[in-house]
Amino acid sequence: MIMMKRILIITAVLLLGHPAFGATLYDFETGVEGWTFQNYTDSQAISAVAQSSAQAVSGSYSLMGTTHLVPGDANYSKGEVLINRTAANALDLNGLQTSVSVYAPAGAAGTNPSAPNGWQMFFKDTNWKSWYGPWSNMTENAWQSLSVTPGVTSPDFVDSGFDPTKIMVMGVKLGTGDASTGTFDGAIYVDQYSVVPEPASMLLLGSGLIGILGFARKKKA
Repeated sequence: MIMMKRILIITAVLLLGHPAFGATLYDFETGVEGWTFQNYTDSQAISAVAQSSAQAVSGSYSLMGTTHLVPGDANYSKGEVLINRTAANALDLNGLQTSVSVYAPAGAAGTNPSAPNGWQMFFKDTNWKSWYGPWSNMTENAWQSLSVTPGVTSPDFVDSGFDPTKIMVMGVKLGTGDASTGTFDGAIYVDQYSVVPEPASMLLLGSGLIGILGFARKKKA
């Protein structure tokens, strides 16, 4: 029975480390970790990514995006950093809270305080259908936490048929507001891309593990 307990404890630890039960998927401590920048014609505001020690919300590093953001420009009014996990490694994030920390230095929000530049989290499924979350105004010189729950949060834009159980691409978009002013040239930072289960999911998991361990003790008695 001691061996059974050990197996159950190891199983619980492995489950809790799985994305479905809460995990930091990307912290950029080992490099860019597969992330890149968008090169679509209308999304060229970010032209390069790199691991950086200039800013970090946790640990020593974050992902830095080299940025040239120009309000009203057909090519440079928005940009994206993202990772394509491929269809074979798609994630089921339906109903799971997904969060990321972002940092904008002075000037990144633009020169119109009433219409600042902003951020959006986004996803694409294995059929390349897109989901873009709510717009968040940029806060300069501070880390911001963006958070959405695919399948629950009301999106700013979503393709018909988007499947949150087969997410292949995930990323962060920055863009200018409708009345934004002022070009920004500099770097933005992304860190701690995480998935956190809903509290009910954790409660069910914890109750199940306690029940299993209790059964093991009862069998031993």
